[in-house]
Amino acid sequence: MSYKGVNFKGIFKKIPSKKMNFSEFHIKKNGNVRIFFSVFTLLIIFLVGLLLPRSAKANSEGDYKNYFYVNVINNALSVINSSNTKKQNSNNEYSMKLATLSFLGVDILNPISIIVKEVSYLDKPEVETSDSKVSNLKTFILNPFKLLDAQISKIETKSDTSNVVEDLYNPALKTTLNKAKPRVLIYHSHTSEAYLTSDKDSSKTNSSLDGARNVTAVGDVIKTELEKNYGIAVVHDKTVNDKGDYNGAYKKSGVTLAKYLKAYEKFELIIDLHRDEVPNKNAVTTKINGVNVAQFMFVVTQKNPRYAKQKKLIDSMIGISNKLYPDLIRGKSIYVYDYGLGYYNQDKSDNAVLIEVGANSNTVQEVKNTGKYLSRIIAEQLNGKK
Repeated sequence: MSYKGVNFKGIFKKIPSKKMNFSEFHIKKNGNVRIFFSVFTLLIIFLVGLLLPRSAKANSEGDYKNYFYVNVINNALSVINSSNTKKQNSNNEYSMKLATLSFLGVDILNPISIIVKEVSYLDKPEVETSDSKVSNLKTFILNPFKLLDAQISKIETKSDTSNVVEDLYNPALKTTLNKAKPRVLIYHSHTSEAYLTSDKDSSKTNSSLDGARNVTAVGDVIKTELEKNYGIAVVHDKTVNDKGDYNGAYKKSGVTLAKYLKAYEKFELIIDLHRDEVPNKNAVTTKINGVNVAQFMFVVTQKNPRYAKQKKLIDSMIGISNKLYPDLIRGKSIYVYDYGLGYYNQDKSDNAVLIEVGANSNTVQEVKNTGKYLSRIIAEQLNGKK
């Protein structure tokens, strides 16, 4: 049906909309809630702003001493489980708790004591003063390394204060002495080379015909030691070859050597015995078995036709010396010349050597000591090689 043209104006009354009324009520209610939450939020912000600076105050001044530190310890170290996040005051209700922790060795006012309890390898030494122990000054140190008794060797080592080395004598090297057939010849091209009579000798005498203080004194010791202790016969010639014509000393001593080679044909060892000239005594002196001993060295002429065999003999004696008496032979054990003066007569025998014992700065007693040890080396070379 169509309602076109019908006028309903007088039929319907104007009725207020229920929907519109509910909306107005809802708006009023939401407004109250928003105001409440706004006020609550502002209150929370205010309280947080008021409390947070104090709880985060690391410097902990006044009544809130160590407040921040206690919170850190509670969360970091298991040894402390402090619920005490209130004001720290030695006179308040938490004093008993602090006393209990202190009895257990934990001082929450002292960070080091807490860390020591948590980390076992740290120690906490207290620094003593004349008045009291300074407990607030702590230093970390590692526990010292300790060995058990079973891990410590009980083997004792010899003290080197006496400089004890190989014995001076070796009885096993002794053979029957046969003076009719000497095995060693000792002579001196520079017969008058002298030593000091003692450490107090200030005469600075380099040359002397006194056999008690010149190089022949060493030759006497070697002869006595070899014959008495090792049964090795020795010819010790003391002809003075260096007086009048010093430069011709080797020529003169060569004549002496030739005489003995003609008489005995061969020697197992021929020594032209000298001493060096060194102003610094310490440079040519060592200590063996507690006594001062002058060092010795060899002088060779490598262009002489017998050098190869002589070098073999010298190397053997150096080896014996280093084995028995370390440091007895000088650091530069061999001083090498090409020709020397007439090869220093080393071209006359395969077993000819030139030995320098000590220097003019040594005392005669020191070089005599050397003669004894040198005798043992010679005996090892001649009798120990058999």
